[in-house]
Order: sequence, then structure tokens, then C-alpha cells
Amino acid sequence: MLLQELLDRIPGITLNGDSRVEVRGISYDSRKAKTGDLFVALKGERTDGALFVAEAAARGAVALASDHDFTPRSGLPVLKVADARRFLAEASRALFQDPAARLQLVAITGTNGKTTTSCLVDAIFRQAGLRSCLIGTLGMRIEDKPFPSAHTTPEASDLTAFLRQALEAGCTHGTVEVSSHALALKRVFGTRFAVGVFSNLTPEHLDFHHDMESYYRAKCLLFASDGANRVKTAVINTDDSYGRRLSAEVTGPVVRYGFGPGADIRVLHCQARIDGTDMRLVTPYGELVIGARLVGRPNVYNIMAAAGATLSLGVKPKDVRQGIESLSGVPGRLETVRSGQNFTVIVDYAHTPDALESLLETARQLTHGRMITVFGCGGDRDRKKRPLMGEIAARLSDIVIATSDNPRTEDPLQILAEIEPGLKRGPAPYRLQPDRREAIRSALSLAQENDAVLIAGKGHEDYQIIGTQVFPFDDRLVAQELIRELRIVQGD
Repeated sequence: MLLQELLDRIPGITLNGDSRVEVRGISYDSRKAKTGDLFVALKGERTDGALFVAEAAARGAVALASDHDFTPRSGLPVLKVADARRFLAEASRALFQDPAARLQLVAITGTNGKTTTSCLVDAIFRQAGLRSCLIGTLGMRIEDKPFPSAHTTPEASDLTAFLRQALEAGCTHGTVEVSSHALALKRVFGTRFAVGVFSNLTPEHLDFHHDMESYYRAKCLLFASDGANRVKTAVINTDDSYGRRLSAEVTGPVVRYGFGPGADIRVLHCQARIDGTDMRLVTPYGELVIGARLVGRPNVYNIMAAAGATLSLGVKPKDVRQGIESLSGVPGRLETVRSGQNFTVIVDYAHTPDALESLLETARQLTHGRMITVFGCGGDRDRKKRPLMGEIAARLSDIVIATSDNPRTEDPLQILAEIEPGLKRGPAPYRLQPDRREAIRSALSLAQENDAVLIAGKGHEDYQIIGTQVFPFDDRLVAQELIRELRIVQGD
């Protein structure tokens, strides 16, 4: 595509240089720039892409775009744009021929439940015989082929390139987890979604958004009537106070879900099993009787959200039911670790106060003995939630071991010091152990028959960030190794 063609499609750009340059790709990371790329200089939290235009040019970039005023020494054509992030999304759509417009995409946003809901939607699509792609916390996937991703929602050019690849592979449908960061930073600006799902909103990412109103407003961008995503149907949890507010503000069609009597999709009956949940749902398309293999009240919400999204797209109710029943679990979400021990070990991604509370309440229903909880809080992130999570853990557990999550550049002991005031407000005895492996070892060595050890915070993650380094660490593998090392097996 010639640079002039981009100029013709995207208004408000000033060009300094030759418009006849051929653009073959687009990049925002100078280290990954390739020959023929248009390099878009983005300003980040810690650095500015405008500082790296020389490197991008040296790697073969043929044109530059920025919302700064500068003249690079490279002599390459420079596009002066009003908003570099928005331009990256718009230029990516133009270059890759707007694949989202030719796919039936479900966008899922909210504080908790995005990953499980996206896996449920994907399972339903597969059951219905639809070829689909999946983008989210667990990475990206085209049918069964995985692709790595650094963010829950990739940067605009990576997202659009992936959707183009999915379209060329024959996909007709897809599911995208849309984070509040992605909305605020315009990663999905202009990406068309057939359905938008709102799961809930609880305190999280306030280091980025600063307050709940700003956090809520970021989520609302997905559903804005004058926005660029053109969501046709909104599927909203109206048991959540922010969901009720959103459902009143959305101007298009809304499918409300929840336990409340005013919901379009609601629970008529729900019975927990040790290995799943039986439920009967009323929907605008008739009743659904489901024997799910997922446990806990949060997963009932996830199931209702997935049902609402797929029914809205015309998927048959029987395929919705069978798709939900086909999903046996999601990596790092209430995932059981089994190595022959006579107690339960559960690994879960819960890393917000609301998610931790839901995890502990769910586990309590399934546990006959004591609950021993291992958890921590990430460094360089919202500090306000630390005592809240400490209080929840101490109130709902029998024993708590507070430890490190991803401390990043913070002192792990300081993070624990900020968790401890909450721990002191609950009745459970607690320990502070900054070494996560040793914390898990302590919990396992304390466990007796019929107890449950809950290891919360990292879930599917197979790494730990300490300082600026990334070390291999998988709660599931560490627990298995320690159980064998401690010889905590049946009959020992």
C-alpha cells in the first residue's frame, strides 16, 4: 500500500516527505521494525517511541508517524498525527483491510471473569461447528493453534494482524478479552464487535485509572453509542451496580443477565456439585438446563454471559448447552493439583479483593476440613487493595500465609507490611513469608486429610517477576514438586 493511500483513508494527517513510498507493514517497537514498515512512535508510561526512530529507520522503516513535532535525521517521510495511538489502530485497519468487519467478534470486558467467559464462548462456537479465534490472558489461538501474546489485549497492530491471519485461516467468529488498559490506550479503537459483554467492576488497576469513575468510563468506551466499536448487542451483568448503570446508559439492544428477577437471562435453579454445577436458566430463547463442569457462583455468571453472547449471535440453544458442558476447566482458574495427596490443592488467578473473596467462598462450600490460603499482591500496582485482600483472606480462611506475587521493583517485605494490617483484622492465624516457594511448602506441610490449600494470585502464569528479571515459576508445578518432596501422599 502506498503511503498516499493511508493519507486518503485517514483524515487530519500532515505529511512532510514523499507520499509515494510503499508501506508493507506497521510497527510501534523499534526493535521489531522491518523493511517496509511504517513506524508509529507511541508515548508509554516509561519511555517514548520518538526516542527510537533512528533505530526503526536503521532496521528498514520507510516512514514515521508521531504526534510530536520533530524532524528526524533519517530523512524519511514523517506523518504528523493528532493521536499516535488512534492512528496506529486506524492505519492497521487500513493496511490489513479491516478483518474485524468480516468476523463475528465477541468482546468481553470487566474486572473478573473475562478469561473463563471467553473460553466458554469459544467452546460454544466450536460445538456449533463454527471456526473461531481466541484472544486474551491465556494468549491467542486460531482454532487449536496457539500464538503468544504479551498483553491480555494486544496492541492495535498486533491485534489487527492476528485477526487478518484468523480470517485467512477460515475463521468466521472470535472472542476477544478487552482490558480497560486496551480501551484507554485505543488498542481496540475502531475494531468492530458484534457483541460486547460486561461482567462486573470492582477495584483494580487504580494505579492506572486512579479512581473507580475513570475505570468505569474506560470500560464504557466499548459500548459508547458514538464510539468506534459499533457493538450491536450489549450483554450486561445487572446484579453488578456498575452493570445496572451501564445498562441504563447503553442506547442499543441490551441482554441483561443475573440472579435478579429483571434479568433477561437468569437462574431458576442452581445446585453445586463437587465436580460442577447443575443449573436451569431462563433466556429469551427458552429454558436451558445445563450440567456444567465448572464450580462456584462466579462461574454461573460466566455461563450466563457466554449464553447471552452466543444466543444473541444466533447459536442454537442445544449447541450453547453442549458447548458449556464440554468445557472441563480453564488453566489457572480453580485448577486442582493432584499428586496423590489426601487433601485438596487449588491454584487460582484471583488477584483482586472481589476475586479472592469469591474464590474463598466457593472453596468453603467444597471443603470438609480447614482452608489454608497462600496469596500475595503484585508490586508496582494498586497498593490500596493490599490490606483489603489481607482482611478477606483472614476472615474466610483458617490459616493464611501471605507471600510474594510478582514483586517487580518493590521490596517484598514492604508489600507484606501493607497487607498485614488487613490480616490483623481477621480471626485466622497468619504467617508472612516473602519466598513464594517456601510459602507454598509451609501450606502443604500444614495440610491434613480433607483440608484445602488455596494458592491464589498467579493462576496460569509460569513466571515470577522479581526486580526487572523474569524467573520460571508455576504454582501448579511447584505444588506438585513439593508434594512429592514432602511425600504427602495417600498411605505415607
